[in-house]
Amino acid sequence: MKIVDALLESVSGADETIRDILIGLHWTSVHSRSTGVSHVFRGDPGFELDEAGAILGKKVLDVASLLRSWKPLEASLGLAALNSLMDPKGENINVHDYILSKAPGKTVTCVGRFPFYPEIVKTAARSYLLELEPREDELPSFAAEEVVPQSDLVIITGTTLINKTMERLLELSRNGTAVVLGPSTPMSEVLFDFGASVIAGIRVTDRERLRISLAQGVKFYKKIEGIEPVTMFRK
Repeated sequence: MKIVDALLESVSGADETIRDILIGLHWTSVHSRSTGVSHVFRGDPGFELDEAGAILGKKVLDVASLLRSWKPLEASLGLAALNSLMDPKGENINVHDYILSKAPGKTVTCVGRFPFYPEIVKTAARSYLLELEPREDELPSFAAEEVVPQSDLVIITGTTLINKTMERLLELSRNGTAVVLGPSTPMSEVLFDFGASVIAGIRVTDRERLRISLAQGVKFYKKIEGIEPVTMFRK
C-alpha cells in the first residue's frame, strides 16, 4: 500500500479536526480544512464503524489513516477524510471530452462502470470494462492483468484506492495513458508519482448544497450538487 502511505504522508502536518461528517447511502463527505467526498463501500452488511456516532471533533489524520483498513466502510471514510485535506487545484474542465478525444482507434480499458463507456465502445478499436460484479459483456476485475497492459488508454475509478487495487492498476498501465477519475479521487500529485497521467476529481463549491444532495441518497455524479469538475495533467 505504498500509494496510500504516500498520500497520507503528503498531508502529515495537518492538525485539523473533523467539523462535519455525513455517511450517506452512496457517498461519504467529511469537512475539515475543506470538504472531501468518497464513494461508500459497505462490505459486510452487519458491520458498524467502531467510532460510529463519535467521529466529530476527532483529528482528521487519525480518521484519514483508516484508508489503510481492509474493511470497506472504514477505508471509504478514511478516503473522504484524506480528501478533506486536499486543495483541489487544476483546470475546471470535465475530463469526459479529453477521454473521448483520445479513444478513437485505440484500445481502451475502463476500470469501473462509467456512464460514458458506450461512447467509447463506438469509437475505440477495442474496449473493455472491468467490474467487481460484471454484467453481460463486462470482464471481472482480475482480467486487469491481461487487458490493461495491452491498452493505450486506461480509465481508473478513484474508488480503487478503497479496495487497494489502484497501485497495481497504475503499474499495469505504464505503457499507456492512465486517467484516475471520479469524486473519490484525491487531487494530489502523489498519484502522478505512481504512474497516473491525468487526475480528474471534484472541487466543492457549496458545502451545504452538497450535504443536502448526498443526504437525499443521490447516486450518480450528474445529480450531485455543490461541486464542479477539476482536472490535473502530469507535466
